[in-house]
Amino acid sequence: MDVESSKATAMIPESPKKHKRRNVCLGVTAAVILVISLFLLILGLTVFKPKKPTTTVDSTSISDLKVSLDIARLSVHLNVSLDVDLSIKNPNKVSAKYKDSSAFLNYRGQVVGEVPIPAGKISADSTQPMNVTLTLLADRLLSDSQLFSDAMAGAIPFNTLTKISGKVSIFNLFKVQFTSTTSCDLVVFVSNSTIEDQKCKYKTKL
Repeated sequence: MDVESSKATAMIPESPKKHKRRNVCLGVTAAVILVISLFLLILGLTVFKPKKPTTTVDSTSISDLKVSLDIARLSVHLNVSLDVDLSIKNPNKVSAKYKDSSAFLNYRGQVVGEVPIPAGKISADSTQPMNVTLTLLADRLLSDSQLFSDAMAGAIPFNTLTKISGKVSIFNLFKVQFTSTTSCDLVVFVSNSTIEDQKCKYKTKL
Protein backbone atom coordinates (compact mmCIF):
# COMPACT_ATOMS: atom_id res chain seq x y z
CA MET A 1 0.00 0.00 0.00
CA ASP A 2 2.84 2.35 0.83
CA VAL A 3 4.55 1.61 -2.52
CA GLU A 4 1.41 2.31 -4.45
CA SER A 5 0.92 5.51 -2.49
CA SER A 6 4.43 6.73 -3.26
CA LYS A 7 3.95 5.96 -6.96
CA ALA A 8 0.77 7.91 -6.95
CA THR A 9 2.50 10.84 -5.28
CA ALA A 10 5.30 10.81 -7.89
CA MET A 11 2.76 10.97 -10.68
CA ILE A 12 1.08 14.07 -9.30
CA PRO A 13 1.74 16.85 -11.86
CA GLU A 14 3.47 20.09 -10.85
CA SER A 15 1.03 22.70 -9.64
CA PRO A 16 0.36 25.68 -11.97
CA LYS A 17 1.74 28.09 -9.34
CA LYS A 18 5.09 26.28 -9.09
CA HIS A 19 5.33 26.03 -12.87
CA LYS A 20 4.59 29.73 -13.28
CA ARG A 21 7.08 30.65 -10.53
CA ARG A 22 9.84 28.60 -12.23
CA ASN A 23 9.17 30.23 -15.61
CA VAL A 24 9.28 33.70 -14.05
CA CYS A 25 12.61 32.87 -12.37
CA LEU A 26 14.10 31.62 -15.64
CA GLY A 27 12.79 34.67 -17.48
CA VAL A 28 14.30 37.08 -14.95
CA THR A 29 17.64 35.28 -15.07
CA ALA A 30 17.70 35.44 -18.87
CA ALA A 31 16.77 39.13 -18.81
CA VAL A 32 19.56 39.94 -16.31
CA ILE A 33 22.12 38.08 -18.43
CA LEU A 34 20.92 39.92 -21.53
CA VAL A 35 21.11 43.32 -19.82
CA ILE A 36 24.63 42.62 -18.53
CA SER A 37 25.75 41.45 -21.97
CA LEU A 38 24.32 44.56 -23.62
CA PHE A 39 25.93 46.76 -20.96
CA LEU A 40 29.35 45.16 -21.55
CA LEU A 41 28.89 45.47 -25.31
CA ILE A 42 28.03 49.17 -25.04
CA LEU A 43 31.07 49.78 -22.81
CA GLY A 44 33.26 47.84 -25.24
CA LEU A 45 32.08 50.02 -28.13
CA THR A 46 32.27 53.35 -26.27
CA VAL A 47 34.34 53.91 -23.12
CA PHE A 48 36.48 50.81 -23.60
CA LYS A 49 36.63 50.96 -27.38
CA PRO A 50 40.09 49.69 -28.42
CA LYS A 51 42.52 52.47 -29.36
CA LYS A 52 45.88 52.24 -31.08
CA PRO A 53 48.95 51.98 -28.83
CA THR A 54 51.71 54.09 -30.41
CA THR A 55 55.50 53.95 -30.27
CA THR A 56 57.50 57.18 -30.51
CA VAL A 57 61.25 57.73 -30.82
CA ASP A 58 62.16 60.39 -28.25
CA SER A 59 65.87 60.60 -29.04
CA THR A 60 68.73 58.82 -30.80
CA SER A 61 72.35 59.24 -29.81
CA ILE A 62 75.73 57.69 -30.63
CA SER A 63 77.22 55.68 -27.79
CA ASP A 64 80.20 54.38 -29.79
CA LEU A 65 81.71 55.26 -33.16
CA LYS A 66 85.01 54.09 -34.65
CA VAL A 67 85.87 54.50 -38.32
CA SER A 68 89.09 53.31 -39.94
CA LEU A 69 89.69 53.81 -43.68
CA ASP A 70 91.94 51.54 -45.72
CA ILE A 71 92.62 53.67 -48.79
CA ALA A 72 94.77 51.04 -50.52
CA ARG A 73 92.02 48.40 -50.38
CA LEU A 74 89.14 50.88 -50.68
CA SER A 75 87.62 49.43 -47.54
CA VAL A 76 86.49 50.72 -44.17
CA HIS A 77 86.30 49.25 -40.69
CA LEU A 78 83.28 50.62 -38.87
CA ASN A 79 81.98 50.16 -35.35
CA VAL A 80 78.89 52.08 -34.32
CA SER A 81 76.31 51.77 -31.55
CA LEU A 82 73.15 53.85 -31.36
CA ASP A 83 71.09 54.41 -28.21
CA VAL A 84 67.42 54.77 -29.10
CA ASP A 85 64.98 56.07 -26.47
CA LEU A 86 61.40 54.99 -27.15
CA SER A 87 58.02 55.67 -25.58
CA ILE A 88 55.09 53.29 -25.90
CA LYS A 89 51.77 54.99 -25.18
CA ASN A 90 48.69 52.96 -24.28
CA PRO A 91 45.56 55.19 -24.57
CA ASN A 92 43.18 52.38 -23.62
CA LYS A 93 41.22 52.10 -20.36
CA VAL A 94 42.73 48.65 -19.86
CA SER A 95 46.31 47.41 -19.90
CA ALA A 96 47.99 46.27 -23.10
CA LYS A 97 50.41 43.37 -23.43
CA TYR A 98 53.12 43.08 -26.06
CA LYS A 99 55.05 39.96 -26.98
CA ASP A 100 58.75 39.50 -27.72
CA SER A 101 59.61 41.98 -30.46
CA SER A 102 62.71 43.37 -32.17
CA ALA A 103 64.53 46.54 -33.18
CA PHE A 104 66.71 46.69 -36.28
CA LEU A 105 69.56 48.81 -37.61
CA ASN A 106 69.60 49.08 -41.41
CA TYR A 107 72.16 50.43 -43.86
CA ARG A 108 70.83 51.16 -47.33
CA GLY A 109 68.11 48.53 -47.04
CA GLN A 110 70.32 45.87 -45.45
CA VAL A 111 69.86 44.68 -41.86
CA VAL A 112 73.21 45.22 -40.12
CA GLY A 113 72.14 45.06 -36.47
CA GLU A 114 69.33 43.59 -34.39
CA VAL A 115 68.34 43.61 -30.72
CA PRO A 116 65.42 41.80 -29.03
CA ILE A 117 62.71 43.64 -27.10
CA PRO A 118 61.40 41.39 -24.28
CA ALA A 119 57.65 40.97 -23.80
CA GLY A 120 55.97 43.32 -21.34
CA LYS A 121 52.83 45.06 -20.17
CA ILE A 122 51.71 48.71 -20.34
CA SER A 123 49.23 49.96 -17.77
CA ALA A 124 45.99 51.68 -18.79
CA ASP A 125 46.30 55.32 -19.88
CA SER A 126 50.07 55.34 -19.42
CA THR A 127 53.31 55.75 -21.37
CA GLN A 128 56.18 53.35 -20.86
CA PRO A 129 59.75 54.45 -21.65
CA MET A 130 62.12 51.98 -23.26
CA ASN A 131 65.76 52.09 -24.33
CA VAL A 132 67.44 49.88 -26.93
CA THR A 133 71.05 49.89 -28.10
CA LEU A 134 71.59 48.99 -31.74
CA THR A 135 75.10 47.84 -32.59
CA LEU A 136 76.42 47.41 -36.10
CA LEU A 137 77.50 43.88 -36.96
CA ALA A 138 80.57 44.80 -39.00
CA ASP A 139 80.84 41.49 -40.84
CA ARG A 140 77.57 42.23 -42.65
CA LEU A 141 79.17 45.21 -44.43
CA LEU A 142 82.49 43.69 -45.47
CA SER A 143 81.44 43.42 -49.10
CA ASP A 144 79.50 46.71 -49.32
CA SER A 145 81.35 49.11 -51.64
CA GLN A 146 79.04 52.03 -50.85
CA LEU A 147 80.16 52.14 -47.24
CA PHE A 148 83.66 53.30 -48.25
CA SER A 149 82.20 56.14 -50.32
CA ASP A 150 79.90 57.21 -47.50
CA ALA A 151 82.73 57.09 -44.94
CA MET A 152 84.98 59.13 -47.24
CA ALA A 153 82.18 61.69 -47.55
CA GLY A 154 81.88 61.74 -43.76
CA ALA A 155 78.15 61.01 -43.71
CA ILE A 156 76.77 57.47 -43.30
CA PRO A 157 73.00 56.95 -43.68
CA PHE A 158 71.22 54.51 -41.37
CA ASN A 159 67.68 53.50 -40.58
CA THR A 160 66.35 52.32 -37.22
CA LEU A 161 63.24 50.17 -37.23
CA THR A 162 61.21 48.92 -34.27
CA LYS A 163 58.17 46.69 -34.53
CA ILE A 164 56.17 45.90 -31.40
CA SER A 165 53.17 43.56 -31.54
CA GLY A 166 50.67 42.74 -28.82
CA LYS A 167 47.02 42.75 -27.81
CA VAL A 168 44.43 44.67 -25.84
CA SER A 169 41.91 42.50 -23.97
CA ILE A 170 38.64 44.04 -22.77
CA PHE A 171 36.66 42.04 -20.16
CA ASN A 172 38.29 38.94 -21.68
CA LEU A 173 35.58 39.22 -24.33
CA PHE A 174 37.12 41.56 -26.89
CA LYS A 175 40.75 40.89 -27.86
CA VAL A 176 42.33 43.25 -30.36
CA GLN A 177 45.75 42.60 -31.88
CA PHE A 178 48.02 45.55 -32.67
CA THR A 179 51.40 46.18 -34.32
CA SER A 180 53.17 49.49 -33.71
CA THR A 181 56.04 50.33 -36.07
CA THR A 182 58.57 53.16 -36.04
CA SER A 183 61.00 53.80 -38.88
CA CYS A 184 63.65 56.55 -38.60
CA ASP A 185 66.07 57.61 -41.31
CA LEU A 186 69.16 59.40 -40.02
CA VAL A 187 72.70 60.35 -40.97
CA VAL A 188 75.77 59.74 -38.81
CA PHE A 189 78.44 62.40 -39.33
CA VAL A 190 81.87 60.88 -38.81
CA SER A 191 83.83 64.09 -38.13
CA ASN A 192 81.97 65.11 -34.95
CA SER A 193 80.10 61.87 -34.07
CA THR A 194 76.67 63.43 -34.32
CA ILE A 195 73.31 62.45 -35.77
CA GLU A 196 71.56 64.77 -38.16
CA ASP A 197 68.54 64.81 -40.47
CA GLN A 198 66.55 62.28 -38.46
CA LYS A 199 63.08 61.76 -39.88
CA CYS A 200 60.68 59.28 -38.33
CA LYS A 201 57.49 57.65 -39.52
CA TYR A 202 55.01 56.03 -37.15
CA LYS A 203 52.32 53.48 -37.92
CA THR A 204 50.00 51.32 -35.83
CA LYS A 205 47.68 48.61 -37.14
CA LEU A 206 44.76 47.12 -35.21
